[in-house]
Amino acid sequence: MNIDEQAAVNADIYRFAQGYLQKRGWFASLGGIPRNNEGVVPWITYPAYIQLKRIIRPDFKVFEYGCGGSSLWWANNVAAVTSVEHDKAWGENVSNAAQPNLTVIVREMGRPPTPSASTPWPRSSPPPELPLSHSDEHNIMHGLISETFIAYATEIMAFPKEYFDVIVVDGMARALSAWMAIQYLKPGGIIVFDNSDRWQYNGAYRMLSAAGFRRIDYYGPGPVNKIEWCTSLFVRDLNVFDASIDSPHGDCDLGW
Repeated sequence: MNIDEQAAVNADIYRFAQGYLQKRGWFASLGGIPRNNEGVVPWITYPAYIQLKRIIRPDFKVFEYGCGGSSLWWANNVAAVTSVEHDKAWGENVSNAAQPNLTVIVREMGRPPTPSASTPWPRSSPPPELPLSHSDEHNIMHGLISETFIAYATEIMAFPKEYFDVIVVDGMARALSAWMAIQYLKPGGIIVFDNSDRWQYNGAYRMLSAAGFRRIDYYGPGPVNKIEWCTSLFVRDLNVFDASIDSPHGDCDLGW
């Protein structure tokens, strides 16, 4: 590629950055905080975020595995949010910024589960797909280990079954968290499963499929990251998407 061709490519990349990344607020997130030009957003792919905005309702109740800027965004858009977090300092930081409708519960690694939560998971929750990393820290931080996060994953048992409209799986012990989500999600609810391009969670995906969930993938860029990844919505009832039949005004290539 000669200098002129490279210059043309660079110009196209710049136009794409202005037309898409700037519009989505990606540049505002490069400091490491998932946000757009208006404020904090979930740390999921932009296509998934756009879809979620169109189908959630103000009366929704949300449970999150893993808290952060997404917790604050959910609290601004739904009736009630409960987030369980394994990192005490981070959980307290988010809690201090929380609105009254956001509750952050800290359940650290290794905390013993309550007696009612201690028995079901080994027989019912799928293991991560092997091989795992040689780094235990890597496996833990990517949600591949369940044994030391039973109290974390089963915190949702404090609520009635089929209670939540949305459950976000984006933290520790993702296979166990997904298994718990099946039981505590409303029949017409949504499971938001981030980083679903990771094959290590295949057991969880198969389990959700066996429970009657359909998987809709949203590949693309998102806040902070400079890579493509995938966020998936798992639903039993495709009617959940009826609210997004119309395209919103102002969000098209015609420019008005």
